[in-house]
Amino acid sequence: MPSASRIRGRLAYGGVLLVPVRVQGQDAEFLVDTGAAYTALSKDLVSLLGITIDPRRTAAIAPVQGAIMRAPLITIADLRVGGFRMASIEALVVEFPRELKLDGVLGMNFLKWFRTTIEIDTRTLVLRPIAWQKSR
Repeated sequence: MPSASRIRGRLAYGGVLLVPVRVQGQDAEFLVDTGAAYTALSKDLVSLLGITIDPRRTAAIAPVQGAIMRAPLITIADLRVGGFRMASIEALVVEFPRELKLDGVLGMNFLKWFRTTIEIDTRTLVLRPIAWQKSR
């Protein structure tokens, strides 16, 4: 496991960082969101990957609009960000507004495993594994 990974991304939509990821072998671009409890995938990406959605498996979320809602919950077999790979990570399935063209969101259930630094000036996400988390 590398000691750190620097993932160069791009700024969009008023200054948020989008970074390249690989989901079950498919290249995608995810928004880095430290305010999101869960990683999320767009419905389009889930369909492309052929992941089956079980309507009985959901999680409650409170989006910016404030109303608590339930979203489908899936398990991603393989998520790669920079030099790191995570297996069997839970993710929500979300329908993002079409104009955003988002494949997904990297949320805290992924980011919590790392000392995460967002370098806006270099458009870079820096991930360093947290020592007590390295056993995963």
